[in-house]
Amino acid sequence: MPLQINGETYLIAAEAARYLGIARETFYKNVKARLQPYQHGILKRVYYRQSDLDRLKSVHPIKSEGKDR
Repeated sequence: MPLQINGETYLIAAEAARYLGIARETFYKNVKARLQPYQHGILKRVYYRQSDLDRLKSVHPIKSEGKDR
């Protein structure tokens, strides 16, 4: 269940993967390193902010590697 704090939604890894529409393994291998993790409570469970996930879902240009088109 997502965590709500000060109007911001935080998701655990499985929820974040579902939100992005990818497998949990894909999230751990390719996405997790691009996100700021957050901890909450005594169990120190790791959460990811939904607004950060939204940025990953947005359309953005591919970085060119010095080649002009």
